[in-house]
Amino acid sequence: MNKLLIALIAGGFATVAAAQTAAPATAPATKAEMNKEKAKEVGSVTAKESDTSGTRAMAAEQKANTAKSKELAKPTTAAKQADAKAATAAGGASATGGPATAAQAAKNTAVSKEVPKATEAQRKADEKAAASPKNATP
Repeated sequence: MNKLLIALIAGGFATVAAAQTAAPATAPATKAEMNKEKAKEVGSVTAKESDTSGTRAMAAEQKANTAKSKELAKPTTAAKQADAKAATAAGGASATGGPATAAQAAKNTAVSKEVPKATEAQRKADEKAAASPKNATP
């Protein structure tokens, strides 16, 4: 019976040891073969995936736009000067200012001059009111 137990234990160890050994490796592939396989894989992946960013379509559109822009004649010096005169003929009117804005500013200045200035006593009263703890902000 002891011999049977020893045989079973030894057999168990042998199977565990055999399971842990690495599988026999196949013949190592050369670098050229590995590169060919990688190239095939990359090619198949890129062929499957669609161009989601639209870069190819955008590139074609840009090429067409560039060709079209080259057909247009460049402006002459006289045309550039005429454009500059036309832009400044409005008296400097732009989106941020111009005659209408200047007129409104003059009107606002006139209105502000009509308002009476605070006297020294009123200023002191305002300072005192602002410094009192009742008016302090929480």
